[in-house]
Amino acid sequence: MLTVWKKLSEPLDAIRLYSRLKDEEYSILLDSCRRGRYMVLAWDPLRMETLYHEDGVSPFHRVENLLRAVPKPQVPEEAPPFLTGVIGYLGYELAWFLEEIGPPKPRKAPVPDGVLIIPGKTVTVDLEKGDTWVAVTTMAEEPQPILDQLVSRLGEWNRTPLPPLAPGRCGPLVPEIDREEYKNRVRQVREWIRRGDIYQTNLTYRVSGRAEGDPWGLYRVLRETNPGPYAAFMKFPGFAVLSSSPEQFVRWDSQEIETKPIKGTRPRGETPDEDRRLREALAQSVKDRAELVMIVDLERNDLGKFCETGSVCVPKLCEIEPHPTVWHQVASVKGTLSPGTGAGSILQSVFPGGSITGAPKLRSMQIIHGLENSRRGVYTGSIGYIDARGFSEWNIAIRTLTWQGGELSYHVGGGIVWDSDPEEEYRETLAKGRGMARAVAKWSSRTGDPSSESAAIFPARSGFGSIE
Repeated sequence: MLTVWKKLSEPLDAIRLYSRLKDEEYSILLDSCRRGRYMVLAWDPLRMETLYHEDGVSPFHRVENLLRAVPKPQVPEEAPPFLTGVIGYLGYELAWFLEEIGPPKPRKAPVPDGVLIIPGKTVTVDLEKGDTWVAVTTMAEEPQPILDQLVSRLGEWNRTPLPPLAPGRCGPLVPEIDREEYKNRVRQVREWIRRGDIYQTNLTYRVSGRAEGDPWGLYRVLRETNPGPYAAFMKFPGFAVLSSSPEQFVRWDSQEIETKPIKGTRPRGETPDEDRRLREALAQSVKDRAELVMIVDLERNDLGKFCETGSVCVPKLCEIEPHPTVWHQVASVKGTLSPGTGAGSILQSVFPGGSITGAPKLRSMQIIHGLENSRRGVYTGSIGYIDARGFSEWNIAIRTLTWQGGELSYHVGGGIVWDSDPEEEYRETLAKGRGMARAVAKWSSRTGDPSSESAAIFPARSGFGSIE
Protein backbone atom coordinates (compact mmCIF):
# COMPACT_ATOMS: atom_id res chain seq x y z
CA MET A 1 0.00 0.00 0.00
CA LEU A 2 1.45 3.37 -1.07
CA THR A 3 0.32 6.96 -0.61
CA VAL A 4 1.17 9.75 -3.04
CA TRP A 5 0.03 13.34 -2.71
CA LYS A 6 0.00 16.72 -4.39
CA LYS A 7 -0.47 20.22 -3.02
CA LEU A 8 -2.59 22.56 -5.15
CA SER A 9 -2.18 26.30 -4.70
CA GLU A 10 -5.91 27.01 -4.70
CA PRO A 11 -8.78 26.13 -2.35
CA LEU A 12 -11.09 23.81 -4.26
CA ASP A 13 -14.79 24.03 -3.40
CA ALA A 14 -15.43 20.98 -1.23
CA ILE A 15 -19.21 21.21 -1.63
CA ARG A 16 -18.96 21.25 -5.43
CA LEU A 17 -16.57 18.30 -5.33
CA TYR A 18 -18.73 16.24 -2.99
CA SER A 19 -21.78 16.91 -5.15
CA ARG A 20 -20.02 14.71 -7.72
CA LEU A 21 -19.34 12.02 -5.10
CA LYS A 22 -22.68 11.93 -3.30
CA ASP A 23 -23.74 8.67 -4.94
CA GLU A 24 -20.50 6.86 -4.02
CA GLU A 25 -21.53 4.13 -1.57
CA TYR A 26 -18.66 4.83 0.81
CA SER A 27 -17.98 8.57 0.84
CA ILE A 28 -17.42 11.02 3.67
CA LEU A 29 -17.32 14.80 4.02
CA LEU A 30 -16.00 16.35 7.24
CA ASP A 31 -17.31 19.89 7.04
CA SER A 32 -16.26 22.74 9.33
CA CYS A 33 -18.82 25.01 7.62
CA ARG A 34 -16.14 27.73 7.44
CA ARG A 35 -15.93 27.84 11.24
CA GLY A 36 -12.75 25.75 11.31
CA ARG A 37 -9.69 25.42 9.14
CA TYR A 38 -10.13 22.24 7.10
CA MET A 39 -12.68 20.38 5.02
CA VAL A 40 -12.00 16.72 4.24
CA LEU A 41 -13.41 14.47 1.51
CA ALA A 42 -12.69 10.73 1.57
CA TRP A 43 -13.95 7.94 -0.70
CA ASP A 44 -13.06 4.82 -2.70
CA PRO A 45 -12.12 2.59 0.29
CA LEU A 46 -9.26 0.12 0.11
CA ARG A 47 -10.39 -1.57 3.31
CA MET A 48 -13.32 -1.14 5.64
CA GLU A 49 -14.67 -2.40 8.92
CA THR A 50 -18.40 -2.62 9.57
CA LEU A 51 -18.83 -2.76 13.34
CA TYR A 52 -21.52 -4.38 15.47
CA HIS A 53 -21.11 -4.64 19.22
CA GLU A 54 -22.49 -8.20 19.05
CA ASP A 55 -19.46 -9.31 16.98
CA GLY A 56 -17.42 -10.10 20.07
CA VAL A 57 -14.34 -8.42 18.59
CA SER A 58 -13.14 -5.15 20.11
CA PRO A 59 -13.96 -2.28 17.74
CA PHE A 60 -10.95 -0.45 19.14
CA HIS A 61 -8.61 -3.32 18.28
CA ARG A 62 -10.06 -3.18 14.78
CA VAL A 63 -9.18 0.51 14.64
CA GLU A 64 -5.58 -0.42 15.44
CA ASN A 65 -5.58 -3.20 12.83
CA LEU A 66 -6.74 -0.80 10.13
CA LEU A 67 -4.11 1.77 11.09
CA ARG A 68 -1.32 -0.79 10.92
CA ALA A 69 -2.21 -1.39 7.26
CA VAL A 70 -1.69 2.26 6.27
CA PRO A 71 1.84 3.49 5.52
CA LYS A 72 2.94 6.78 7.05
CA PRO A 73 3.28 9.21 4.12
CA GLN A 74 6.36 11.38 3.76
CA VAL A 75 4.95 14.91 3.75
CA PRO A 76 6.17 18.34 4.89
CA GLU A 77 5.24 19.71 8.31
CA GLU A 78 2.77 22.11 6.70
CA ALA A 79 0.60 19.21 5.49
CA PRO A 80 -2.93 19.07 6.91
CA PRO A 81 -3.78 16.70 9.77
CA PHE A 82 -5.54 14.16 7.53
CA LEU A 83 -4.24 12.78 4.24
CA THR A 84 -4.57 9.02 4.71
CA GLY A 85 -5.55 6.73 7.54
CA VAL A 86 -8.90 5.71 9.03
CA ILE A 87 -12.12 7.75 8.82
CA GLY A 88 -15.77 7.05 9.67
CA TYR A 89 -18.03 6.82 12.70
CA LEU A 90 -18.36 4.96 16.00
CA GLY A 91 -21.98 4.60 17.15
CA TYR A 92 -23.11 4.92 20.76
CA GLU A 93 -23.99 1.23 21.12
CA LEU A 94 -20.34 0.22 20.73
CA ALA A 95 -20.19 1.05 24.43
CA TRP A 96 -21.98 -2.29 24.97
CA PHE A 97 -18.69 -3.97 24.11
CA LEU A 98 -16.99 -2.09 26.95
CA GLU A 99 -19.53 -2.26 29.78
CA GLU A 100 -22.43 -4.31 31.17
CA ILE A 101 -25.21 -1.86 30.40
CA GLY A 102 -28.26 -4.06 29.81
CA PRO A 103 -29.95 -6.14 27.09
CA PRO A 104 -29.53 -4.34 23.73
CA LYS A 105 -32.64 -2.68 22.37
CA PRO A 106 -33.88 -3.97 18.98
CA ARG A 107 -32.58 -2.24 15.86
CA LYS A 108 -35.23 -0.09 14.16
CA ALA A 109 -33.05 0.10 11.04
CA PRO A 110 -30.18 -2.01 9.67
CA VAL A 111 -27.56 0.65 10.42
CA PRO A 112 -24.24 -0.70 11.75
CA ASP A 113 -22.84 0.40 15.11
CA GLY A 114 -19.84 1.77 13.24
CA VAL A 115 -18.23 2.03 9.82
CA LEU A 116 -14.53 2.78 9.35
CA ILE A 117 -12.69 2.94 6.04
CA ILE A 118 -9.18 3.38 4.69
CA PRO A 119 -9.98 5.76 1.82
CA GLY A 120 -8.20 5.34 -1.47
CA LYS A 121 -8.74 9.01 -2.31
CA THR A 122 -8.80 12.09 -0.09
CA VAL A 123 -9.03 15.83 -0.61
CA THR A 124 -8.25 18.24 2.24
CA VAL A 125 -9.01 21.93 1.73
CA ASP A 126 -7.09 24.36 3.95
CA LEU A 127 -9.43 27.34 4.29
CA GLU A 128 -6.86 29.36 6.22
CA LYS A 129 -3.96 29.08 3.77
CA GLY A 130 -6.09 28.78 0.65
CA ASP A 131 -4.67 25.55 -0.72
CA THR A 132 -5.78 21.96 -1.31
CA TRP A 133 -4.02 18.66 -0.68
CA VAL A 134 -4.95 15.63 -2.78
CA ALA A 135 -3.82 12.12 -1.80
CA VAL A 136 -4.16 8.66 -3.32
CA THR A 137 -3.53 5.51 -1.30
CA THR A 138 -3.35 2.43 -3.49
CA MET A 139 -2.03 -1.08 -3.96
CA ALA A 140 -0.91 -0.20 -7.50
CA GLU A 141 2.80 -0.31 -8.24
CA GLU A 142 2.59 2.95 -10.22
CA PRO A 143 0.39 5.31 -8.18
CA GLN A 144 1.44 8.59 -9.81
CA PRO A 145 -0.79 8.27 -12.90
CA ILE A 146 -3.78 7.64 -10.62
CA LEU A 147 -3.01 10.83 -8.70
CA ASP A 148 -2.52 12.86 -11.87
CA GLN A 149 -5.84 11.65 -13.27
CA LEU A 150 -7.61 12.48 -10.00
CA VAL A 151 -6.17 16.01 -9.89
CA SER A 152 -7.34 16.61 -13.46
CA ARG A 153 -10.83 15.33 -12.66
CA LEU A 154 -11.07 17.48 -9.52
CA GLY A 155 -10.24 20.56 -11.58
CA GLU A 156 -13.12 19.77 -13.92
CA TRP A 157 -15.51 19.20 -11.03
CA ASN A 158 -14.44 22.45 -9.38
CA ARG A 159 -15.33 24.41 -12.51
CA THR A 160 -18.82 22.89 -12.63
CA PRO A 161 -21.48 25.00 -10.85
CA LEU A 162 -23.41 23.43 -8.02
CA PRO A 163 -26.56 21.78 -9.35
CA PRO A 164 -29.89 23.23 -8.20
CA LEU A 165 -31.38 21.59 -5.15
CA ALA A 166 -33.65 18.73 -6.13
CA PRO A 167 -37.14 18.73 -4.60
CA GLY A 168 -37.59 16.77 -1.41
CA ARG A 169 -40.43 15.88 0.88
CA CYS A 170 -40.71 14.94 4.53
CA GLY A 171 -43.84 14.04 6.44
CA PRO A 172 -44.51 15.18 10.00
CA LEU A 173 -41.56 14.78 12.37
CA VAL A 174 -43.06 12.89 15.30
CA PRO A 175 -41.37 12.50 18.72
CA GLU A 176 -41.57 9.02 20.21
CA ILE A 177 -42.71 10.47 23.55
CA ASP A 178 -44.72 13.58 24.41
CA ARG A 179 -43.94 16.52 26.66
CA GLU A 180 -45.46 14.98 29.79
CA GLU A 181 -43.65 11.67 29.36
CA TYR A 182 -40.29 13.43 28.96
CA LYS A 183 -40.97 15.52 32.06
CA ASN A 184 -41.91 12.36 33.95
CA ARG A 185 -38.60 10.77 32.96
CA VAL A 186 -36.75 13.89 34.14
CA ARG A 187 -38.43 13.39 37.52
CA GLN A 188 -37.29 9.76 37.53
CA VAL A 189 -33.71 10.85 36.89
CA ARG A 190 -33.95 13.34 39.77
CA GLU A 191 -35.06 10.48 42.00
CA TRP A 192 -31.95 8.48 41.01
CA ILE A 193 -29.89 11.57 41.88
CA ARG A 194 -31.65 11.97 45.24
CA ARG A 195 -30.82 8.33 46.04
CA GLY A 196 -27.15 8.94 45.29
CA ASP A 197 -26.83 6.65 42.25
CA ILE A 198 -25.71 9.43 39.90
CA TYR A 199 -24.92 13.13 39.78
CA GLN A 200 -26.13 13.76 36.24
CA THR A 201 -27.60 11.88 33.27
CA ASN A 202 -28.11 12.86 29.64
CA LEU A 203 -31.72 11.99 28.74
CA THR A 204 -32.84 11.92 25.09
CA TYR A 205 -35.69 10.89 22.80
CA ARG A 206 -36.07 10.08 19.11
CA VAL A 207 -37.94 12.11 16.45
CA SER A 208 -38.74 10.60 13.05
CA GLY A 209 -40.70 11.03 9.82
CA ARG A 210 -40.98 9.61 6.31
CA ALA A 211 -38.80 11.30 3.71
CA GLU A 212 -38.38 11.24 -0.06
CA GLY A 213 -35.59 12.81 -2.05
CA ASP A 214 -31.83 13.22 -1.94
CA PRO A 215 -30.10 13.18 1.48
CA TRP A 216 -27.29 15.31 0.09
CA GLY A 217 -29.79 18.00 -0.88
CA LEU A 218 -31.09 18.06 2.67
CA TYR A 219 -27.55 18.28 4.01
CA ARG A 220 -26.85 21.30 1.81
CA VAL A 221 -29.82 23.04 3.42
CA LEU A 222 -28.79 21.86 6.91
CA ARG A 223 -25.29 23.35 6.62
CA GLU A 224 -26.85 26.62 5.41
CA THR A 225 -29.56 26.76 8.08
CA ASN A 226 -27.68 25.30 11.05
CA PRO A 227 -23.93 25.20 10.29
CA GLY A 228 -21.90 23.26 12.83
CA PRO A 229 -18.11 23.44 13.27
CA TYR A 230 -17.92 19.63 13.45
CA ALA A 231 -20.45 18.85 10.72
CA ALA A 232 -20.31 15.82 8.44
CA PHE A 233 -22.11 14.00 5.64
CA MET A 234 -21.56 10.26 5.18
CA LYS A 235 -23.04 8.02 2.49
CA PHE A 236 -22.96 4.26 3.00
CA PRO A 237 -24.92 1.42 1.37
CA GLY A 238 -28.56 1.84 2.37
CA PHE A 239 -28.22 4.86 4.64
CA ALA A 240 -26.77 8.34 5.07
CA VAL A 241 -25.73 10.39 8.10
CA LEU A 242 -26.16 14.19 8.20
CA SER A 243 -24.51 15.95 11.13
CA SER A 244 -24.33 19.61 12.14
CA SER A 245 -22.51 18.92 15.40
CA PRO A 246 -21.24 21.87 17.45
CA GLU A 247 -19.12 19.69 19.77
CA GLN A 248 -15.59 18.38 19.61
CA PHE A 249 -15.23 15.06 21.41
CA VAL A 250 -11.48 14.53 21.34
CA ARG A 251 -8.46 15.65 19.35
CA TRP A 252 -4.86 14.54 19.67
CA ASP A 253 -1.47 14.55 18.00
CA SER A 254 1.72 12.69 18.94
CA GLN A 255 2.02 14.61 22.22
CA GLU A 256 -1.16 16.32 23.40
CA ILE A 257 -4.85 15.49 23.68
CA GLU A 258 -7.87 17.73 24.18
CA THR A 259 -11.57 17.21 24.80
CA LYS A 260 -14.15 20.03 24.77
CA PRO A 261 -17.41 19.07 26.50
CA ILE A 262 -20.56 21.15 26.10
CA LYS A 263 -23.04 21.53 28.96
CA GLY A 264 -25.56 24.33 29.17
CA THR A 265 -27.82 25.64 26.41
CA ARG A 266 -30.02 28.65 25.77
CA PRO A 267 -31.95 29.49 22.57
CA ARG A 268 -30.86 32.48 20.52
CA GLY A 269 -33.02 35.56 20.94
CA GLU A 270 -35.35 37.08 18.38
CA THR A 271 -33.80 40.54 18.96
CA PRO A 272 -30.25 41.63 19.89
CA ASP A 273 -31.38 42.60 23.40
CA GLU A 274 -33.12 39.27 23.96
CA ASP A 275 -30.09 37.44 22.57
CA ARG A 276 -27.78 39.22 25.04
CA ARG A 277 -30.13 38.46 27.94
CA LEU A 278 -30.21 34.77 27.07
CA ARG A 279 -26.43 34.63 26.76
CA GLU A 280 -26.03 36.31 30.13
CA ALA A 281 -28.58 33.97 31.71
CA LEU A 282 -26.48 30.99 30.61
CA ALA A 283 -23.26 32.61 31.81
CA GLN A 284 -24.80 33.26 35.26
CA SER A 285 -26.57 29.90 35.64
CA VAL A 286 -25.34 28.02 38.71
CA LYS A 287 -27.16 24.88 37.54
CA ASP A 288 -25.52 24.86 34.09
CA ARG A 289 -22.09 25.57 35.55
CA ALA A 290 -22.50 22.64 37.94
CA GLU A 291 -23.47 20.38 35.00
CA LEU A 292 -20.33 21.29 33.09
CA VAL A 293 -18.00 21.03 36.09
CA MET A 294 -19.25 17.48 36.75
CA ILE A 295 -18.47 16.44 33.18
CA VAL A 296 -15.10 18.20 33.25
CA ASP A 297 -14.19 16.12 36.31
CA LEU A 298 -15.28 12.96 34.47
CA GLU A 299 -13.22 13.90 31.40
CA ARG A 300 -10.18 14.71 33.55
CA ASN A 301 -10.44 11.22 34.99
CA ASP A 302 -10.77 9.65 31.50
CA LEU A 303 -7.71 11.50 30.19
CA GLY A 304 -5.77 10.63 33.32
CA LYS A 305 -5.94 6.94 32.36
CA PHE A 306 -3.35 7.42 29.60
CA CYS A 307 -1.81 10.88 30.09
CA GLU A 308 1.40 11.65 31.95
CA THR A 309 0.89 12.13 35.68
CA GLY A 310 0.09 15.73 36.55
CA SER A 311 -0.33 16.86 32.94
CA VAL A 312 -4.15 16.99 32.77
CA CYS A 313 -5.41 20.56 33.06
CA VAL A 314 -8.49 22.71 32.35
CA PRO A 315 -7.36 25.78 30.38
CA LYS A 316 -10.95 26.88 29.63
CA LEU A 317 -14.04 26.50 31.81
CA CYS A 318 -17.57 27.74 31.22
CA GLU A 319 -16.94 29.77 28.06
CA ILE A 320 -20.04 30.81 26.11
CA GLU A 321 -20.07 29.97 22.39
CA PRO A 322 -22.58 31.26 19.80
CA HIS A 323 -24.29 28.87 17.39
CA PRO A 324 -27.04 29.55 14.83
CA THR A 325 -29.98 28.56 17.05
CA VAL A 326 -28.47 28.26 20.56
CA TRP A 327 -25.83 29.49 22.97
CA HIS A 328 -23.63 26.74 24.45
CA GLN A 329 -21.37 26.63 27.51
CA VAL A 330 -18.05 24.91 26.77
CA ALA A 331 -14.88 23.78 28.57
CA SER A 332 -11.49 22.49 27.42
CA VAL A 333 -9.59 19.65 29.11
CA LYS A 334 -6.04 18.90 27.95
CA GLY A 335 -3.25 16.47 28.78
CA THR A 336 0.12 15.14 27.61
CA LEU A 337 -0.03 11.62 26.17
CA SER A 338 2.11 8.94 27.80
CA PRO A 339 4.67 7.53 25.34
CA GLY A 340 3.39 4.64 23.24
CA THR A 341 -0.31 5.32 23.78
CA GLY A 342 -2.22 3.95 20.76
CA ALA A 343 -5.30 5.36 19.08
CA GLY A 344 -7.42 2.35 19.98
CA SER A 345 -6.47 2.64 23.65
CA ILE A 346 -7.37 6.33 23.69
CA LEU A 347 -10.78 5.77 22.14
CA GLN A 348 -11.53 2.80 24.39
CA SER A 349 -10.70 4.89 27.48
CA VAL A 350 -12.84 7.92 26.63
CA PHE A 351 -15.72 6.51 24.54
CA PRO A 352 -18.53 7.49 24.62
CA GLY A 353 -18.14 11.13 25.58
CA GLY A 354 -19.09 12.04 29.13
CA SER A 355 -21.17 15.03 28.03
CA ILE A 356 -23.74 12.70 26.45
CA THR A 357 -23.80 10.04 29.20
CA GLY A 358 -23.54 11.67 32.60
CA ALA A 359 -21.62 10.96 35.78
CA PRO A 360 -20.66 8.41 36.89
CA LYS A 361 -20.54 7.21 33.30
CA LEU A 362 -21.48 3.53 33.66
CA ARG A 363 -24.39 4.01 36.07
CA SER A 364 -25.69 6.90 33.97
CA MET A 365 -25.63 4.73 30.86
CA GLN A 366 -27.53 1.99 32.66
CA ILE A 367 -30.22 4.47 33.70
CA ILE A 368 -30.35 5.91 30.17
CA HIS A 369 -30.85 2.39 28.85
CA GLY A 370 -33.77 1.82 31.20
CA LEU A 371 -35.51 5.11 30.42
CA GLU A 372 -35.02 5.66 26.68
CA ASN A 373 -37.20 3.85 24.14
CA SER A 374 -34.76 3.51 21.25
CA ARG A 375 -31.19 2.80 20.36
CA ARG A 376 -29.21 5.96 19.82
CA GLY A 377 -27.25 4.62 16.84
CA VAL A 378 -24.86 7.16 15.32
CA TYR A 379 -26.31 9.84 17.62
CA THR A 380 -24.01 10.60 20.58
CA GLY A 381 -21.34 8.39 19.07
CA SER A 382 -18.49 10.07 17.21
CA ILE A 383 -17.52 10.94 13.63
CA GLY A 384 -13.89 11.58 12.79
CA TYR A 385 -10.51 10.37 11.58
CA ILE A 386 -7.10 9.03 12.61
CA ASP A 387 -4.28 9.97 10.26
CA ALA A 388 -1.44 7.52 9.64
CA ARG A 389 0.96 10.13 11.11
CA GLY A 390 -0.86 10.13 14.46
CA PHE A 391 -3.23 13.10 14.22
CA SER A 392 -6.86 12.48 15.15
CA GLU A 393 -10.08 14.41 15.68
CA TRP A 394 -13.63 13.26 16.51
CA ASN A 395 -16.89 15.05 17.11
CA ILE A 396 -19.78 14.19 19.40
CA ALA A 397 -22.51 13.22 16.93
CA ILE A 398 -25.27 15.47 18.26
CA ARG A 399 -27.56 17.54 15.98
CA THR A 400 -27.27 14.49 13.73
CA LEU A 401 -29.84 12.91 11.42
CA THR A 402 -29.91 9.40 9.99
CA TRP A 403 -31.70 8.66 6.69
CA GLN A 404 -32.45 5.01 6.07
CA GLY A 405 -35.12 3.24 4.04
CA GLY A 406 -37.25 6.33 3.54
CA GLU A 407 -37.17 7.27 7.23
CA LEU A 408 -35.45 10.38 8.57
CA SER A 409 -34.70 10.44 12.29
CA TYR A 410 -32.79 12.37 14.91
CA HIS A 411 -32.57 12.57 18.70
CA VAL A 412 -32.64 15.49 21.12
CA GLY A 413 -32.00 15.63 24.84
CA GLY A 414 -30.08 17.27 27.65
CA GLY A 415 -28.23 16.82 30.89
CA ILE A 416 -30.41 16.32 33.96
CA VAL A 417 -29.17 17.31 37.44
CA TRP A 418 -30.90 17.71 40.81
CA ASP A 419 -31.72 21.37 40.07
CA SER A 420 -33.35 20.54 36.73
CA ASP A 421 -36.85 21.85 36.10
CA PRO A 422 -38.75 19.28 33.95
CA GLU A 423 -40.50 21.93 31.84
CA GLU A 424 -37.28 23.85 31.20
CA GLU A 425 -35.48 20.63 30.26
CA TYR A 426 -38.20 19.81 27.74
CA ARG A 427 -37.94 23.29 26.23
CA GLU A 428 -34.19 22.82 25.91
CA THR A 429 -34.76 19.72 23.77
CA LEU A 430 -36.97 21.80 21.47
CA ALA A 431 -34.24 24.44 21.15
CA LYS A 432 -31.67 21.79 20.27
CA GLY A 433 -33.92 20.28 17.61
CA ARG A 434 -34.95 23.60 16.10
CA GLY A 435 -32.06 23.85 13.63
CA MET A 436 -32.67 20.37 12.23
CA ALA A 437 -36.44 20.83 12.06
CA ARG A 438 -36.02 24.17 10.26
CA ALA A 439 -33.64 22.60 7.75
CA VAL A 440 -36.09 19.80 7.00
CA ALA A 441 -38.96 22.26 6.58
CA LYS A 442 -36.91 24.52 4.32
CA TRP A 443 -35.70 21.59 2.21
CA SER A 444 -39.25 20.25 1.87
CA SER A 445 -40.46 23.56 0.45
CA ARG A 446 -37.46 24.69 -1.59
CA THR A 447 -35.80 24.01 -4.91
CA GLY A 448 -33.47 26.03 -7.07
CA ASP A 449 -30.48 28.26 -6.52
CA PRO A 450 -28.29 27.27 -3.56
CA SER A 451 -26.21 30.45 -3.83
CA SER A 452 -26.91 31.43 -0.22
CA GLU A 453 -25.15 28.36 1.13
CA SER A 454 -22.15 30.33 2.39
CA ALA A 455 -24.23 33.05 4.04
CA ALA A 456 -24.15 31.67 7.58
CA ILE A 457 -20.50 32.19 8.47
CA PHE A 458 -19.13 32.51 12.01
CA PRO A 459 -15.63 33.33 13.30
CA ALA A 460 -13.12 30.51 12.69
CA ARG A 461 -12.71 29.72 16.38
CA SER A 462 -13.57 26.03 16.39
CA GLY A 463 -14.15 23.15 14.00
CA PHE A 464 -12.31 20.33 12.25
CA GLY A 465 -8.65 21.28 12.25
CA SER A 466 -9.09 24.64 13.98
CA ILE A 467 -6.08 26.11 15.73
CA GLU A 468 -6.59 27.40 19.27
